[in-house]
Amino acid sequence: MSTPFGDYVVYVDESGDHSLVSIDREYPVFVLAFCIFHVPHYVRRVIPAVEDLKFRYFGHDMVVLHEHEIRKEKAPFQILRDSQLRCDFLADLTRVIVEARFGVVAS
Repeated sequence: MSTPFGDYVVYVDESGDHSLVSIDREYPVFVLAFCIFHVPHYVRRVIPAVEDLKFRYFGHDMVVLHEHEIRKEKAPFQILRDSQLRCDFLADLTRVIVEARFGVVAS
């Protein structure tokens, strides 16, 4: 599956605070991370796996999987207050990530 748009899709996100003035002592880092997926694998394997996860736990695919909301059990992740459901969800999410083939570049 070669396209005129390129063979890879890249997602970029940051974690931490880029400020050098007020450094958070609890999380004194800043990282910029790039996740690089080969388009055919992303389209055929990763997207369906993530969609399946979202429909299985939330009944729709509009959920955005933000670490902060998941960890703090904020809406719509308040369902994770059930310890068994949280364990199952995190295991399934981990499985999706482990089975996805992608590269990570972080700085």
